[in-house]
Amino acid sequence: MTPESGTDGATGRLLAADSFRVRGAVRGGEAGAHVDAAVRGFARHLERFAQTAHAAWLDASPEANPAEVRGRVSAFLDSARSRLARSGDGFPRFELWEPGPSDSIREPRLALAIRKLPQLQLTISLRSCPSGPLPRARRKGPNIASYAALRHELGAEPLLLDRDGRVLEGATTSLIWWNRETHRGAVSALPDRVPSITEALIREAAELEPRVATLNELLHHEVWAVNALHGIRPVSHLDGARCAPHDQERLAHFREMLDRRWEPITDPRARR
Repeated sequence: MTPESGTDGATGRLLAADSFRVRGAVRGGEAGAHVDAAVRGFARHLERFAQTAHAAWLDASPEANPAEVRGRVSAFLDSARSRLARSGDGFPRFELWEPGPSDSIREPRLALAIRKLPQLQLTISLRSCPSGPLPRARRKGPNIASYAALRHELGAEPLLLDRDGRVLEGATTSLIWWNRETHRGAVSALPDRVPSITEALIREAAELEPRVATLNELLHHEVWAVNALHGIRPVSHLDGARCAPHDQERLAHFREMLDRRWEPITDPRARR
């Protein structure tokens, strides 16, 4: 695979990442304006990246001191929060990069990518890809480039299936489906997928049963694709087939619930 391009222009492999939507509200006049930035479930994003980056760093550099790596990741996140606390609307990403052939520093490198907020979508269409889970499927980061290439090839958000045709996740989303008769929700019980922050927030407000499902079974249910950027998007089509209609009242209820999970990004320097 061609090396990816890092935030500072260096090349290498993306070992770990965590992206999320930042909502910034500018307050005050022009002279004294400041920004109150917030992220849904921000503490969970910090924790997920810290754990993923720590494990990925030690995999890439087994000789590294675990305590030192943990401290460097923590210091990076403090510095990143200071920048994010002053940012407006956006879709930033925490990154850990493996050094590329042209890099002078021969150890993993932490970076914060400040990215513009893409256009938000209310629904989504999925196209299945029964290729089985990629290596490091539980880590957010290593497979981003492969999933982006797959999305370009399919012309839609890929729905990842295992080799037996069972549902794993979307390339950038977790899936939740609802039984239209019992109104019970479910998520994939298969382990080879990224732990989703948005799914976890919804699970705190709803009893979601871990289940194994095939593509054909999903067509009989109301299906949501959820992630940190768009929140909840009802799935309109699977492989071109129309999905079951979504319950507007349930959708409004859980979107409102997610709107209550915005957490302010406090600047660590303000606590000193």
